[in-house]
Amino acid sequence: MVDAMNLMGYDAMTIGDQDLQLGPDVLRERMAEATFPFLSANVALVSDGELLAQPYALRQFGDREVAIIGLTWDFEQQTPAEIAEHYILLEAEDALTRYVFELEKQTDIIVVLSNMGHEEDQRLSSLVPGIDLIVGSRSRNPMPVGWRNEETGTIIVEAGSQGEWLGLRALHLDSAGQVTEYSDELVTLTPDYADDPAMRALLDSYGDSGG
Repeated sequence: MVDAMNLMGYDAMTIGDQDLQLGPDVLRERMAEATFPFLSANVALVSDGELLAQPYALRQFGDREVAIIGLTWDFEQQTPAEIAEHYILLEAEDALTRYVFELEKQTDIIVVLSNMGHEEDQRLSSLVPGIDLIVGSRSRNPMPVGWRNEETGTIIVEAGSQGEWLGLRALHLDSAGQVTEYSDELVTLTPDYADDPAMRALLDSYGDSGG
């Protein structure tokens, strides 16, 4: 999967609770194979109290610098013993407040990659102002139109799951870096779309695994 993500040119990904089930050693091996950063601002290691991964990444798009923060779902709601043995979950609101405050002084736009679920994303968008876009998951909602928090201006989007949809979201910024408007498109990846040759070759290189 990491090979495929590398090929697709990911800018970043947030760590989810299922990734944590690999254990810190195996997970770090996968992280080392990636050409993009794994992010989580709210998961620390029991062994030393340090964050498992970097909390955010900075990316340059044209003349805009974008901060991308990662948030991991509250796995303590449903904690397998092997997760609790290795990881400490930090309060998402506190972690988000800290890094938004730090980053809004130096970036044009702040994006959160969230594994928290749609309802929690909505709650956090009210509690922590300064976020331009939350790209959500877990709820697996194919959202053709983003949801906007009218008080804070934060926009929340999701694009379903299992690679069935591709979400295209365009943010239009003014000279001060404020989002003035946005547009949405949710593309259903039907068989009408031809396979990417490089991706097809990568998948074929694994042969028939019987899965």
